[in-house]
Amino acid sequence: MTRPGDPTSPGDTSPLTRPLSRVTLSGPDLGTVDLEFEGEAAPDGTDAGKHTAPHAPAAPQDTGPDFDPRLYEAALPRPDPLSADAFLPVLDPAQFAALLDDLRGELSLVPDEATRAALNSRARLLHLNVEGYRVQHGQARSALTRVLAETGVGVRGSWERQQEHLTFMNAASGGVERDYEAATAAIEQARARRFEALVGVGARPDTTGAEDLYTQQAVMDLAREGHAIRPPEQKSGSKRVFNGFAVFSKFFVGVISGVSINLLFNPESRLYLTLIALTAGVMFSVLLLWLVDELAYRAKLAPVTPGMAPARAYTAGIVAVTALYLGVEGFLNWDGILRVTAEIAANAAQQGQLTDLNALPETDTAPQHWSLLTFTLALVGMAAGAALVQGRERARAVLERERLAARVAQLKAQGTLADAARATDHVTYLERARDRLAPPRDVTSPDHARLNERVLHHWEQERDSQVQAISSRLLAEAQHLQATLEDFAGQVQAARFPPPRRGLRALLR
Repeated sequence: MTRPGDPTSPGDTSPLTRPLSRVTLSGPDLGTVDLEFEGEAAPDGTDAGKHTAPHAPAAPQDTGPDFDPRLYEAALPRPDPLSADAFLPVLDPAQFAALLDDLRGELSLVPDEATRAALNSRARLLHLNVEGYRVQHGQARSALTRVLAETGVGVRGSWERQQEHLTFMNAASGGVERDYEAATAAIEQARARRFEALVGVGARPDTTGAEDLYTQQAVMDLAREGHAIRPPEQKSGSKRVFNGFAVFSKFFVGVISGVSINLLFNPESRLYLTLIALTAGVMFSVLLLWLVDELAYRAKLAPVTPGMAPARAYTAGIVAVTALYLGVEGFLNWDGILRVTAEIAANAAQQGQLTDLNALPETDTAPQHWSLLTFTLALVGMAAGAALVQGRERARAVLERERLAARVAQLKAQGTLADAARATDHVTYLERARDRLAPPRDVTSPDHARLNERVLHHWEQERDSQVQAISSRLLAEAQHLQATLEDFAGQVQAARFPPPRRGLRALLR
């Protein structure tokens, strides 16, 4: 008993009982199979028995989302196999044989028996020539087939190696491109999470690192507690003038000290003693002012730094160094001025430029040059003040950095900003990981490409040279045979249709 759905039931019109009329492959990857059966036509004009069967899926590959393998197909064309007929630029021997048979058939129409016999003999010789050409044609075909087979192995091997290399590089590039797109999507998501985290903790949305985040929070905490962190000072005009004066005052006071030492020990101003005195004065002034700078720096750090002496000890050191400096400078300048004045007076007396000194009223032998002494001491005081200010400014900057670093360490230890800091640094980590993406490089590809090119050129040159030699010989033979047959055809035509004879010869005949 059969059922209507059974393929063997009579009158069943299911696709399994109708004969298959056509199979069509369609789709971008030829993965859709269209089966058409003989049957009634559908209302829209298509076959009612047309069914589509999906192609069996290939093995699953981890190609990522939205991956089209056609985008990474190799660019090299596939060479078609070569045949010997493509390299035989001559006619087939059968065509020459057919032409000769046609000409031999026309010999019976030649009226002259002697001419017909001679043409028959020549036709038999031409038949032998055609058969010889047939033999040469077959040998040339065999030789070309052998040459193409031998050289084709090398050519196909070179193409296959190049195809494998391109397939590898295309697959690698496709994988890197998919990884780059995935990394870009991950970076965008991390940036969105970073924005939410920064806004949640009250930081600037343009913060790009965890250290910057902690620094911002530490600055805000210190500002709320009354310890505002001043930003680095800009190099304004007044700041540059002050720094220049602070540096210049030290060396200028040193030059004055050198001049005083020179006047004290070398009244005759010899050159080498002058250089030694100037160098000693500069070194003395610079070292003492550096000592004042360092003591001011330590006095500022002493109250907040454990293990250091009290601040008043460093202050007393500053006072002692300044008093020593002022005393030495004052003594040198005052004594040098007295000695120079006395030397000038003695030289003037010896030259007779002075009158009787005993007739002059009694005056103090010590000249009154308080203006020069006051100016020298003022310069020294200004240099010491500049060094003191510089030391305190450097100490303030160091203290602010230490206070900020301590607050940053405290915030890190608390861990309240750990999630926001992790979200902030995660973007930078993903960007660096994306920058490191690069296709795997075949380190031997340049050598392989050059070797493959040489091998391919060798086989192609060998094939072209042998094919050219065989084809040229066969072409020369075919041209000679064709010329001979054309000459024979002309003789046959001349024998069939001899030119009419006129005059006495025609009457005698």
